[in-house]
Amino acid sequence: MGQIPYADTNDSLSVEVHLKHAADVFLVDSINFQHYKAGRSFKYYGGHYTRTPVRISVQGAGRWYLIVHGGGQYKYRFY
Repeated sequence: MGQIPYADTNDSLSVEVHLKHAADVFLVDSINFQHYKAGRSFKYYGGHYTRTPVRISVQGAGRWYLIVHGGGQYKYRFY
């Protein structure tokens, strides 16, 4: 697993992801990121996307991780 992008927020966070191919794109909080890494079920915001760009917004303070499964290379920005 390569470097997983993340961002810290006090309130709300959005991410925009530009995909080259269809992919699963998730935003997960710290607890669910640990579940993901351990291979357990986890809660996430996002899903499977075939169109780009993908935009996901979340509410809640803390650290949020961006997980992109498949799709090859991608570009992203948090805002």
